[in-house]
Amino acid sequence: MESISKEENNELEQQIKEQEKQPVDENIFQEMGDKVKRYRVKETNKEIIDKIDFPQFFLKVTASDIFGTDEELLNRESLLKDFKLSDEDIKIDFDKISSDLYKVDLTETVKDNYTPDWVKIEESQVKDPIAEYILAKPKDAQISDITHQIMQIIGNMYPIPDQEIKVYVGRILKGMNAEQMRDILVRKWSYTDKIKSKIRQLSDSYAETRFFDILKTKGIKAKGNWKLGKEIVPGNVGSSIGNSLYEKEGTMNNFEERVIMEIGTSSNIAFWHRNLERGKGFFINGFKANHYPDFILQTKSGKTILIETKGDHLDGSDSEGKCRLGNEWERQAGNDFSYFMVFDKKEVKGAFTLDKAKELISGM
Repeated sequence: MESISKEENNELEQQIKEQEKQPVDENIFQEMGDKVKRYRVKETNKEIIDKIDFPQFFLKVTASDIFGTDEELLNRESLLKDFKLSDEDIKIDFDKISSDLYKVDLTETVKDNYTPDWVKIEESQVKDPIAEYILAKPKDAQISDITHQIMQIIGNMYPIPDQEIKVYVGRILKGMNAEQMRDILVRKWSYTDKIKSKIRQLSDSYAETRFFDILKTKGIKAKGNWKLGKEIVPGNVGSSIGNSLYEKEGTMNNFEERVIMEIGTSSNIAFWHRNLERGKGFFINGFKANHYPDFILQTKSGKTILIETKGDHLDGSDSEGKCRLGNEWERQAGNDFSYFMVFDKKEVKGAFTLDKAKELISGM
C-alpha cells in the first residue's frame, strides 16, 4: 500500500510540474463560471498592471524548426541535461542517523474503545524475516535487493533518470560492511532520506554552476514574459489587509501577514499582491525548481518588488539557493525590479531582516 501510494504521489507531482510549464489560460476560469470564486483587480490598479512585464530567464538554443527559434524558456531540466549522478561522490554521513523504533499495543479502555500504547524497542530486537533472507544472500544479491527497496522509497526524481539513481545507490551499498547492510534494512527510510538529500544537493550544485557558466557566456538572458491577470482564483482567501491589488488575496501565515501589514500598507506602496503558486502565479525560473515569491509589490515610483518571506527557523540550503537565484534575477531584470528574501530577525547572507527590508523599501 505504501509503494502504491508513493507511486501515485510521484505521478501527481510530475503532472503538477508539467502543468507549471504551461501558462494559465484565463479563459479556463471563465468557462468554469460559478464553480470557482474569482476576485477582480481593483479599478485603480488596472492600468498599472498592464504596464508591468515580469522578466524570466531564457536560454539560447540552436534553431531546430522552420521558424528559426533560437531561445526557449529556461528550466532546471535543461541545466541538468548532462548531469551524471552515477559519477558523483558518495560521501554521506550515515552516523548521524537516529530513528527510534516503537511498537504499538492497543489497550481496551472501555468496551469497544481502544487507545494506543507506544513502547520503544531496541533495534537488536527487530527481526524481519525478509531482512534475514536478504542478508543470507551473497553481497551482490544483497545490493540488488536493497537497491530495489530504496528505489521504491526514493520515487521519481525527474529529470534524473532512475537508472542513474540505481547505479548511484549501488555504489553506496557496495562500500558498506555487513553491520551497515543490516542497519539499512532496519532503518531504510532514514537512510533513504539521507541519500535523497545528497542527490538533491549534488543536482542543485551542478544546476547552479551550469546556470552561472551559461549566464557568464551570455547564453542566458532575462526578458519580459509574464503579466498579472485581471482576476485571480486563490482558493482559500486571507485576511482583508488594505492596499491589496485584488478584491481578495490568498491565505497567509502569521509572519506573512505581519510583513504585509508593515511593508505593503506603507505610504509609498501602490499595491501588494499575494503571489499564487502551482502555475497560476509568477515564478523565477532557473537552477532551482520554479521559485514562486510570496508577494509582489508595486511602489508609486514604478518599482516592482518581489518578497519571499522565511521564518527564522528556515535558513537551510534551499532558502540560500532561492536567495541567490532571486538576487541574480534582480540584477538581470533591470532597474525597475527588486527582490528581497525577508527573515524576521535572523541575518542570512543575501537576505534581509524585516526591519532592514522595511527601511530600504520605504525609500524606493
